[in-house]
Amino acid sequence: MNSSGGCAGRPDQCEFSRHLISSALDGQPTLAIINHVRMELSNCTACMQILEVEIQYKLAMSQACRESAPESLQIRISESLQRIVLDDLEISDF
Repeated sequence: MNSSGGCAGRPDQCEFSRHLISSALDGQPTLAIINHVRMELSNCTACMQILEVEIQYKLAMSQACRESAPESLQIRISESLQRIVLDDLEISDF
């Protein structure tokens, strides 16, 4: 961290940027929060790139979690689970 408390310009050694990025993207980040973090990290291209990658990852994960499996796959999984006899399983199987 530099003397002003901002990004030190060394993403692999900058606790400030790591903390700022993780806390900003925790939960449901707003555009205002993301823009604030972009401003805080504007002097470090590497930290800005890390932030953008983290944003893209979070967006991709949120979109992937909205998709559901095709109905045919859901039925096959349900049928497979129904065929499992719990009495035949030992605790070591888990």
